[in-house]
Amino acid sequence: MIHYFDNCATTRVDDDLAELIAQYHTTKYYNPSARSSFSLQIANDVSAAREKIAKSLGANAQEILFTSGGTEANNLAIFGSLRSKRGNVVVTASEHSAVYNTITELVGRGYDVRYANVLQDGHINVDDFVSKVDGDTLLACFMHVNNETGAVNDVRKINALVKSKNPKTVTFSDGVQAVGKVPVNLRNLGVDMYSFAGHKIHCSKGIGCLYVKSGVRLVPTVFGGGQEKGLRSGTEYVGGIVALSVAVPRAQSLVADNAVKYDTYKKIIRKALQSVPDWQENCLNDVSAAIMSLAFADIKGEVLLHMLEQYDIIVGTGSACSSKNKVSRIAKAIGLNSRYTEGILRISFSKYNTQEEVELLGEKLSECVLQLRKTMLG
Repeated sequence: MIHYFDNCATTRVDDDLAELIAQYHTTKYYNPSARSSFSLQIANDVSAAREKIAKSLGANAQEILFTSGGTEANNLAIFGSLRSKRGNVVVTASEHSAVYNTITELVGRGYDVRYANVLQDGHINVDDFVSKVDGDTLLACFMHVNNETGAVNDVRKINALVKSKNPKTVTFSDGVQAVGKVPVNLRNLGVDMYSFAGHKIHCSKGIGCLYVKSGVRLVPTVFGGGQEKGLRSGTEYVGGIVALSVAVPRAQSLVADNAVKYDTYKKIIRKALQSVPDWQENCLNDVSAAIMSLAFADIKGEVLLHMLEQYDIIVGTGSACSSKNKVSRIAKAIGLNSRYTEGILRISFSKYNTQEEVELLGEKLSECVLQLRKTMLG
């Protein structure tokens, strides 16, 4: 039996959603853009799904655009909102690579990009971020939940401060690690754009959303048949869309109960590590209950990861999208002590994890770290 604790990377698809998706590959496979009455029914299914997702997140249906996932949604938000180089873009240094590398591309295209600092636990340094916004700021990007430390940023506050300095600045928040993990009401957050992905909440890979507030204008980055109001052409992934309309309200309804359960899991792991020297938890306050970021001094996180695999335990070392990097960019951004930068483990929970599994994880993690410490001492 696999004990899976890398749910920030992806989650298992709920059984009923896998069956639902399969229907749209076999018995309901019609193209929603075609003219037959069968296709019209599929188009109606897409419309109903859009309504359900919007309602569960405090948005209007016309504000929800379907994409292939979080990365495409982020690219559309950033490239689609910028029509001129006459201005600047403000972004945090701790963004997920799907935002950070897209912004890096802007630098190569001649845009003025300003990077704001983050605090030692991954939270955005709000004062520094807002100080970089001025009358020429075109776009401000600030993530909701840090994908490596779990730090939950006050999106509503940051958005209000940015808008108070420049009401014309378009605001965008990456919510991929937030939806289904922390309370999300898009109307209350106030941002102009917000992204999320299905595979983080027990839905399929290949489906995501970009919320675009009414009145915000984007230009398309993908051209073709004109689907999604001309902003994201291409035949819709109908099964994923319909499944997402079940997954989002389901995940949203479980946020509070899961948070209590996950906090208990964290206590179990902390207790198991009491006898282990030289480790730290990277974010303790205003943190997603679903993410536990640990750092061990003078140990490589990847070595620990593979040691745990011997017990059929799967954890992460950080963002799966940047796992080839020796030292996490986020570790550098938060100023982590050099002894700890290669020793990061990210444990991320889902509704499928049990207390017994967590107890096993804590026990084996402690044993593996102590074994490495003993080896290092000769």
